[in-house]
Formats: sequence, C-alpha cells, structure tokens
Amino acid sequence: MNEILERYEELYEDMATSGNKEKMIAFGEAEKCIFHKLAKEHPAIAQMWLDKLEAMHWKNYLSKQEAEEIANRLVNQNGRMGAHWGYETFKAAVESLGGKMSDKPFYNCYALWITANMIYSDHAQSVAEDMGASTPEAVPGEKMALSMYKKAVEKLKDTDRPKFVRGYFGV
Repeated sequence: MNEILERYEELYEDMATSGNKEKMIAFGEAEKCIFHKLAKEHPAIAQMWLDKLEAMHWKNYLSKQEAEEIANRLVNQNGRMGAHWGYETFKAAVESLGGKMSDKPFYNCYALWITANMIYSDHAQSVAEDMGASTPEAVPGEKMALSMYKKAVEKLKDTDRPKFVRGYFGV
C-alpha cells in the first residue's frame, strides 16, 4: 500500500511541477476515470473529493460536512458546545436582514455560517457590551445576528487574509 501511495505522490509531483500540458491532461484524464468509478461505488467519498476541488473556486469555502464538523467543536464563552445558530436559523436571519449567504468568490454559505458562529463563540460578551448590554442574551437576537453577519462578511472579505476559513479551521 505504501509503495502505491509513494508512486502516486511521485507522479503527481512530476505532473504538478513540470508545466507540461500533456502530463497535466494525462493526469486529469486518469483522475476523471477513477472519479467516475468512485462516484458510482462510494458516493460519499466522491463528494468529499469534489468538495476539496470546489474550494479552488472560492477564497473561503466549506462543504456542509466540514462546516457541521467544525460547528460541533466550537466552544462558546459560556462553555456551551456547538454553533450558537443552526444553519437554517442563521440562513433565515441573514435573508430576513437582506444579507447574502454566498458571495462568490469571497465565501460560500457554510463558510459564512461557521465564521459568524466562530465570532459569536469568541466575542459574544464584548459585542454585547459594545451594544450596551451586560450579556449576549440581553441583546435582541436579530440585532446580534446582524452584528455577527457583518463581522463574518468583513472577515471573509479581508484582503489581508483572503483565504481565511480553511486555514483557520485546519481543513
């Protein structure tokens, strides 16, 4: 098994560093062939592969599965585990405020959702105090959601770190 993986890595490096269009096409055709077989026999693994490739088209991209795994690891300032807002709840709040869940090429909907929850997780208390409240629970839900949405969009569009989300969460 290790020999197969090592040989794959060698061939990939040769293709990736050669600049040779013929090698790139040959590698791509081999990948396509195997991907079609994988999609038929193991659709969940094929979806994971596709999600990794989809990230090429975005500055900040997370798949639904990646986002849900990250959400489960968040630890809020009050010690509660998980996302403050579930995806559907957050989406409804953003849409009711006239916001955009995805803004290509900056972020997709799951990157936005996780970033807003991460900001809440890390900064809810200070944001509440900035709004004149003593606790996050004292801030009206829509007002807190709007604040976290705006901060998440700013973070995901920040030119200092345009590809923030995948590196931050180690995906």
